[in-house]
Amino acid sequence: MTAEEAMTASEPQSDVVSESVHVELPAAAAALAPHLSARAPEASAVGTLPADVVELLEAAGMFRLGLPLGLGGFEADPATLVRTAETLAHADGSAAWAAMTGNSSMFFAWLDQSVAARLLDGRPGQPVSSSFAPTGQAVEEDGGYRVSGRWSFVSGAPHATMISVGVVVVGPDGVPRTLGERPMMRWAVLPATELRVLPTWNDAAGLRGSGSHDVLAEGVFVPAERTLMPFYEPPRAGGALYRVPFFTAVRSLLVGIPLGVARRALDELTELCRHKTREMAPLVQDQDVQVRLAEAEAALRAGRSFLLDVTERTWSAVQSGVEVPLPLRTEYALAAQFATRSAVQAVNLAFETAGVSSALAGDVIQRCWRDVNVAGQHIAFSRGRWRGAGQALLGLEIDPFHL
Repeated sequence: MTAEEAMTASEPQSDVVSESVHVELPAAAAALAPHLSARAPEASAVGTLPADVVELLEAAGMFRLGLPLGLGGFEADPATLVRTAETLAHADGSAAWAAMTGNSSMFFAWLDQSVAARLLDGRPGQPVSSSFAPTGQAVEEDGGYRVSGRWSFVSGAPHATMISVGVVVVGPDGVPRTLGERPMMRWAVLPATELRVLPTWNDAAGLRGSGSHDVLAEGVFVPAERTLMPFYEPPRAGGALYRVPFFTAVRSLLVGIPLGVARRALDELTELCRHKTREMAPLVQDQDVQVRLAEAEAALRAGRSFLLDVTERTWSAVQSGVEVPLPLRTEYALAAQFATRSAVQAVNLAFETAGVSSALAGDVIQRCWRDVNVAGQHIAFSRGRWRGAGQALLGLEIDPFHL
């Protein structure tokens, strides 16, 4: 079975026909795959994507997947985001991670659209990265904020043109502003030229080519119109994509990556088994390998099918104009978590089964193993997401935002 066949074998059928451009996005990603795969070792060695790879991704539209249509983006539905990320990740997890996190222009939907258009300046496909953790401070000034701080794990930092960063708003007197009982937080969109990239990611265990370095801002003035907060404010763009629950939207950008990496690892393992021997016997004849490969394959496909099914049903609810109900949000959290865990377990099995050959520098299964385990550490897939789903299943009170 080819990778493309395996990726489509268990997909649910949707009654909603996507726009043709959305259907073509995974195909556009597939066209980049040979180049991304070939350049993966170089990206890993230098700790970021080579400049020409970034240019290829931009030319293919991979940085404007979630950008509003009115700003020149594709405004792709969540299932298309998953499939596109999966296709990129089958070639290289780091390139996929940098591409999907480089779609932070998706959140320009919460800016005044004329402001967003000026920021993009006729280049809708430019890479825009982000770190939404509020580890910076924004001191109020006339017309805006004076932003300072340091943000970690900013994927694509070396090549991003703009970076959205999370800040806590502070008054001129130094007293933090509040919204209800919580500190007031906003995201500030800064030109990359106003930030300093600190090379903290070069020796990362996995996704090394994603360039997820720290960035530093020191007293940068940001006009108020270039700040946003999707948690508390309605989107300014009218597309259905921006009515998808926040963490569902974020995970739609990212969850295809562990699936694609796992698909590549199992493909590589299957090919390896056909020609490798262990203890004088063909690995393909090892009954334990046969059983474990079959179990990993089943779990990966089940996780993918569950995810796409719930994603399509969530999208249908959003398109109908209703708020996504708590049970469906809970299902999505379960599906995303299960898909990610199944992917991690599949790659761990591939790494273990491959044996000592996967310990060698440049081995693809080893790269998949490192990449998927780092991807699985992201807060979007953290243990807290399981806890939230469990609380909802038990009928406990829960803020649905956190699902």
